Amino acid sequence: MNKKERLLQERVAGLFVLLCILFFQFFDPDRLFLKEQMVSIESLPGVLSGYWGKPAWLACSLARTLTSLFVPVGGGAVLITLVLLAEWWASLFILKKFHVGEMAPLYALFPVILEWGTYCSHYYHLNSILSLVLTLYIFCGYTLIKTKWLSRLMGFVLLFVVYSLVGSRLFIFVILVLLYEAEIGEKHWVYWALLLITGILLPEFLKELYSLSEEVVYQYPHAWLPAFFPAIVLACVLVATQFEKVRHMKISILSVSITTGLLLVLLLVAISGYAVG
Repeated sequence: MNKKERLLQERVAGLFVLLCILFFQFFDPDRLFLKEQMVSIESLPGVLSGYWGKPAWLACSLARTLTSLFVPVGGGAVLITLVLLAEWWASLFILKKFHVGEMAPLYALFPVILEWGTYCSHYYHLNSILSLVLTLYIFCGYTLIKTKWLSRLMGFVLLFVVYSLVGSRLFIFVILVLLYEAEIGEKHWVYWALLLITGILLPEFLKELYSLSEEVVYQYPHAWLPAFFPAIVLACVLVATQFEKVRHMKISILSVSITTGLLLVLLLVAISGYAVG
């Protein structure tokens, strides 16, 4: 990482944290408390036990635990900012694994900015954001496996782990694995096909275990189409970086200004679209 990129990364992180905290503290802060249905610490164990027989139990349990720790002044804003910051860091790590150059800190903001705007909706909850965040960190761990046979074995094992822990964000894990395998030049078509088929059919096979309908089992924990958009945007960013000019774009006033402008437009569109009602 050169000096320019390090400086950009620090400024992006600092400005993002500042703006995010200010936004969620002063933009209808009660919305965070009302829609998350906070529970007291005393009743938390009973609530958490209800998640253990369902997919996405870790994402749901973690979301419920964190929201039970909200403090009245600033707690919600700080919490959502830290969660989004964790998503940005994971996205940045992944982009670097795909050998994206100096502009990676800004590119990594695209799914996070959409997540920010989408959270303004009454229908979008913290467990959905955590589902994606946990998926990204599990994938980060997958990329650290260097042994080929172990990597392929863990690819299948992690399908079950991911669905159990985070539910429907399994789809983005499968996409990330396939894109990563192509990126590092491992063209194992049989492995790719089997991984894709298993990822598609796994929820169907597990629906009886979790006592969920076919429709719900593919969307749990959040049966709302826009909840999948941030993950899709991340996949689109990775596809876009396959173009050399995008991947190796240098930091300049023009490139930073254009990318920042696109991010602001995305944020404004998402907020205006989801904050109503």
